[in-house]
Amino acid sequence: MEEIEQRWLYALSAPSVALNPNASYTDPGYCSDLKFVDVEGGWGITNRQQLLEMLRFADNGHAVQLEDAYHQWERCLPSQWQALLARLGARDRVLYELASRTFSECGSGGIRAWDLGRMGFLLRAAVLHGWINLDESLWLHGGLALRARHYYDSWASYFNGFVVGRSIWNCMGNSDEDLAHELDRKGDFPMNTVILERIDRDASQLFAQLPWDMALNLPERPASLAEFNWS
Repeated sequence: MEEIEQRWLYALSAPSVALNPNASYTDPGYCSDLKFVDVEGGWGITNRQQLLEMLRFADNGHAVQLEDAYHQWERCLPSQWQALLARLGARDRVLYELASRTFSECGSGGIRAWDLGRMGFLLRAAVLHGWINLDESLWLHGGLALRARHYYDSWASYFNGFVVGRSIWNCMGNSDEDLAHELDRKGDFPMNTVILERIDRDASQLFAQLPWDMALNLPERPASLAEFNWS
């Protein structure tokens, strides 16, 4: 792949870079020092096999909890939506209402970007740790890119999906009674604004070269990943 295409793939984890001043938007290994990338403490990952198993979260991660909510909001008439809310339990109702409020920002992709962006971070961290090589990383990143373009139509909606997903992730440990309040509070959490502001401040020139629909000549699957099913 051309270097500019590789940078497009690494941009999928740009929100994680914005959270870490020691990281790079373009480094295949995320950053140059392992001490800034703790995937063992945060993820419980210590080897290649655990990393590959974790990548399943690209399809089965936090976004699954709100998939139907975004799907229904896009398709329901107002009366149908209200009838749907009336049938839901308290916790699901809060999440469905959140989907209705954030659909204009994220689109039908919802919070898929939260899962995809973190998997991109893990792939780059895995290169830094030596668990996968560059060819493997690029092919696996290609799977993330196909998913991202399926669910989103712009970098803006993708990044919005990430920050909304991050807010939800921060709140899911709350009780049913407290969830709505915490979601409102975390939705205004300053770090969410910081993520988008830092990307705009530090990487605007980079993203000017990376249109969402840029042609990507994705690589063939390396023989070393022949048994990894990344459909």
